[in-house]
Parts: sequence; C-alpha cells; structure tokens
Amino acid sequence: MSQTVKRSNPLMWLIDPLQPTASQADPVYRFKWSQMAWMLPLAIGIAGLVISAVGWATDSRQFFFSYLIGWSFCLSLALGGYFFVIIQHLTKARWSVVIRRIPEALIWSFPLLAILGIPIVLGMHDLYHWTHLELIDPTSEFYDPVIAGKASYLNTPFFFARMAFYFLVWTWISFKLYTLSLRQDVDPDPSIPKQQRKISAIGLPLGAVTTAFGGMDLLMTLDPHWFSTIFGVYFFAGSFMSIMAVIALVAMILQRNGMLRGVITTEHYQDLGKFLFGFMVFWAYIAFSQYMLIWYANLPEETIFYRHRLEHGWEVFSAILLIFHFIIPFFILVGRWAKRILPVLAFMCVWMLVVHWFDIFWIVAPVLHGDHAMMSLYDVSAWLGVFGVFIGAFMYRLSRHALVPQRDPRLHKSLSFTNT
Repeated sequence: MSQTVKRSNPLMWLIDPLQPTASQADPVYRFKWSQMAWMLPLAIGIAGLVISAVGWATDSRQFFFSYLIGWSFCLSLALGGYFFVIIQHLTKARWSVVIRRIPEALIWSFPLLAILGIPIVLGMHDLYHWTHLELIDPTSEFYDPVIAGKASYLNTPFFFARMAFYFLVWTWISFKLYTLSLRQDVDPDPSIPKQQRKISAIGLPLGAVTTAFGGMDLLMTLDPHWFSTIFGVYFFAGSFMSIMAVIALVAMILQRNGMLRGVITTEHYQDLGKFLFGFMVFWAYIAFSQYMLIWYANLPEETIFYRHRLEHGWEVFSAILLIFHFIIPFFILVGRWAKRILPVLAFMCVWMLVVHWFDIFWIVAPVLHGDHAMMSLYDVSAWLGVFGVFIGAFMYRLSRHALVPQRDPRLHKSLSFTNT
C-alpha cells in the first residue's frame, strides 16, 4: 500500500515536491548531517559575492567577466547532472541507482541559476561586443560588416528569448524527473520507471540542442567574429566530465560523515572514475579536433580565437591547460588502481574540477585582456560566491529527502553491483 503525505502548506511544493522528507527515509539512506552542511557553503558564497560587489563598484567590466566564468562553471555542473540522470533512465542503468539522488538534487538548481544570472543580464553591454548598436549601423564609423551580418541572431531580444527557452526546458525536464523520483520513495508505482524513461527520451534531444546553443551563446559569442560548429560539444564534454567528479566527491563526503556506508562501494567509485577518465579524453579529442580543423583551414575569422590565446602571455595558460587538463590526469587515471584508491580518486576529482574552471577562464578571460595575460582576484571571488550559493542550495536540497531512490526496482542490483 502506498503512503500518502499531507501538505501542510499549499505553497510547499515550491520547496519540497510531494514532501517525502529525510526523516521518513530508511535509516540507512537518511541524511544525518547538521545544518552546517548547507549553511557553511552558503555563508562562504555570500562572502564571495560581497567581495565581488567591490569589483562591481571599482571595475565593473572585470567583475562581469569574472562573474560569467563562475556562473558558467556552475551551469556546466547542473547540465552535466541533467545528462547523467537522463542517460541512466534511458539505459535502465542498474549500477548508478545508489548515486543517482546526488545529480537529481543538483539539477533542481536551474531556477536558482536563472536568478544568479541577473548580473550577466546587467552586464550584457560590457560582455558582448555585438550588443553595441553602432556596429550594425551602416552610417557609423564603427560599422562592422561581420557583426552586422549576424545581427538577425546576435541581438539582445533574441538572446534573452533563447536563454528563457533554455532554462524553461532544463527546469521542466528536471522538475518532472526529480518529482517522479521522490514520488517513488513513497509510492512504489511500477509505471514510474516508464514515465521517467519517456520524459528522458524527450529531454535528451532537447537538452542536446539547448546545451550546444547555450554554450555557444554564452561563451562563443564573446568574440562575435569567431565561430566553431563543434564548440557546443566541447562545452558538453567538460560538463559531463565534471559531474563525475562532483558525484564522487559528494559521495565520499557523505560517507565520511557517516552516511551511505556500505551502500556506495569501491565498485561504484571505479565506474565513476572510468567515466571521469573517459570524458577527460573525450574533451581532449574534441579540443584537438577543433584546433586541428581551424589550423588546417587557416581562415582568419577562425584562427583569431587561437591567436589571442597563443600570444601576449596567454600561450603559457594554453600550455597549462593542455598539461593539467589532459597529459598529467591521463597518466594517473588510466590505471585501475587510481579509481579504486579513494584518496587518489578524490584528489583527481578536485583536480579535474579546478582545471574545468580554468578551461572556462581560458575561454573567457582573453576576450577582456587580449593584450596581456592576467588573472584577477575577482575571478576567484566571483567563482567562490556563485559556487558557494550553488553548493549551499544543493546540499540543502540533498538533505530534504532520502539519499537514495529507496524504492527503485533496480536498487537491489545496484547495491550488489561489482565490476567484471
């Protein structure tokens, strides 16, 4: 017989859909941490935003670029979680059931990210060169025929319309999948997995298109003269790689604090390590493919992107990205041992998240500082601010319900999962 949960407040669905709370979970799957789990990162995030506000007052252009880097990093994590959850449902994956609630809680953050994106809206004129109307006015001395030719796509109203559509898609699909997962905790309806697969089948193509265009709109159009048809895949590769690191780290932190012990095992960590390694290599493949094709074609409107990153000191940053994002982690993660020794895996997860942030910094910062390579204090404070609020909200959401989809029909197979 299914359990029913009364709603004490008609608006409570905004906070807890269906309200199966952590206290109602099986003790093995219950969240047992104090409120500091989400209050501490939230406090750090607010402090980072306060420091960044000083940058807004003293150097607004630097602030907007720094904020875009931090915000895009968090968005990429949410999108990585979005694809992870969808793929698990579509493939009827068994191994990942015990870790699926982590990315499910993460994808609930799209409405928060939309709110946190307000500074980017306010900084459009500083961030995006194509918003300057004099560039598309044929009578202006600043007229740019390249940007004018793209004005039907690169214009502020259409940009806002696209962003609204992207976030509506991501929020709707995430809401449906997350609420169905919570409903399964209190109602073992056998039709729920089928509903989850149906929604995932819709969400996968929609997510692929919106993520590709979202990555291009937010990051590639910072330099409107440059374009790459593979950039959306490049953004996706970094996002999916990073979510593996986040899931593994959060699982280790939960277990270190007495939760999910014996539920998430070395076998699950090994699979997460495999995905982390695989998508690190996939990111490198896409990055090399983009570079090779642009180098081979040797068209000025395409090579300008790499020219800006191979001179004036940026060549050092490019070398760091290559070495630390691919060469070193490749030789560490290629072995089975690194995926099964948890301190090593945890270190590499942190490593890959740092270099993923550095990758986004490498895309964004040269647009602002094209004539000299530099990293600003606000690059760090803005990231710390957005990421702290993002993680605080995520941990709060994770604490509200069971840490595992406890009535998923494939849970018992996930608990006994072993690598062969």
